[in-house]
This record gives sequence, structure tokens and C-alpha cells, in this order.
Amino acid sequence: MKKITLFFFSSILCAQISLAQTTLTTAVDFTATDINGNTFNLFNTLATGKYVVLDFMFTTCGPCQQCAPKLFGAFFNYGCNSSNAPIQFVSINRDDNNAVMHSWESTYMNPSGPYPIGISGTQGSASAGAQSFHVTYGISAFPTMILIAPNHQILEQDMWPITDATTFDSFFQPHGISQMPCTSGITSLDNANDLINIAPVPASDVLSISSNGASINAVSIINTLGQVMFTKAFSNATKQDILNVAELEAGIYFIEMRLNETTVVKKKFVKIASK
Repeated sequence: MKKITLFFFSSILCAQISLAQTTLTTAVDFTATDINGNTFNLFNTLATGKYVVLDFMFTTCGPCQQCAPKLFGAFFNYGCNSSNAPIQFVSINRDDNNAVMHSWESTYMNPSGPYPIGISGTQGSASAGAQSFHVTYGISAFPTMILIAPNHQILEQDMWPITDATTFDSFFQPHGISQMPCTSGITSLDNANDLINIAPVPASDVLSISSNGASINAVSIINTLGQVMFTKAFSNATKQDILNVAELEAGIYFIEMRLNETTVVKKKFVKIASK
């Protein structure tokens, strides 16, 4: 059974239907601004020889929440959107803004990242306004995940049901797509998250960062709108540093650290008013 969204008063409920969720057999091009402010163009990505998974979702959809960690597992198993990964994963949010999408990723996918390309509903068009890509593809049920080949053919109109991350293998491998796990200096993203520490939390004037193993090559502080507020690179990789956050406005931020030049670890922290 598949899934569909039903509207009952002001609540959005997710149920199941038996039809494929897009009738298209050929991809339609679009250009978007992702939640980190980067430009994504579908056909340009396909032109590099990569396959693309489009994950149509919205953050309050129960099946979307349940599927998110499974999709993340496939994203990890097939290269984490790296330059040599065979597949690029793109999550297209129907409704929400960049801040909600950032929170969705850390809550339902993985607390440390990295993440698929995220496109929000209200800030995801090429002009950073509202987008309606789900309408372009005729998507009315969520989640709907489709697989697009480099020649623009839609190979899988709706990958469902998904039991776990390995279910995606049954959709990818018949098309000759092989796994290529993320390359990192450590064994898993969960371990990466355990390797770094930040203190104090909440922070007012300074934030101490440290690594228990991997060296830190660069660090950035990003607000909930996806804007980079601070960045610092280390010419000689370090395992600890103290960051001045006194000038930041009070609120929620993400600190993103690149470890051993290959692994990106993201943690959330709260900035309070300076003393």
C-alpha cells in the first residue's frame, strides 16, 4: 500500500493508496536554492552522469518522519552526495522554511549530518521564495521518492514501501547502481558526533570546541536560516579552539566542523545574551 495525504479540518493526516505517486516518465528540470543558500539545478546534476533521488516530503507527515532515517541510511550507503557518489539525494519540503528544514534533518535523519540537499517550501525557489516542485511532478502523497537517470528517464516513480535502508538497494541495483559508502576518517557518523565536544551550552561569550580523536580542519557557525555567521579554517589542523560568540544575537545556532578534511560534524547550541 502506498501513501497519501488527507486533509481533515486543519490537520494533515497521512494514509495509504495503491497508485504510483507520479505519472511522469521523464524528468522536468528545475532550479532551486537549498537551505544553505546554494543553487541546485536538476539537469546540470544529471549531466554529470549522476542519478538523482527526489524525496518529496513535509515535516509533520508521520510516514515522512518514519522514512527519514531509512533514507539517510541509503544516502550514507551511496556516498553522501560526495563528488564521486553515484547518486545525489534531494529532499524537497512541500511547506516549511529553511529553519524548520534544518531542524527536521537533525531530528529525523541524523544529529550530526551530513545531509541530502534540502529544499524548503517557502524559501526553495530559484529566487529564494515559495516553490511548488511537488505540483510540477504531480505529487499529492507523501513521502514520494523517485529515481531519475542521467538521461532524464524516471526509473522509479515511487519507491515504496521502505522497510529499512537496504530496501533502497532493490530499487537502485537493478539499474546498475552500486553502493559507495561515505569516505570518512572514522567508522560512522554517530562516532563522529561522539568525537567532538562543545562547551558551555548554552554559551554567552565564548564557545570551546574540542575533538577526542580526529583533527579539526575548519569550523563554521550557521544560524537557523542557513546563513553562515562565522567561519574559521586552521592551516595546521587542531584538536581544540575557543570561539568568540559574544557578537552573535541570542538564539539557536549550528556549529559545523570538518574533521580530517573528509567528515563534517554538525551540533546545535544555544547562544544567550552576553553577560
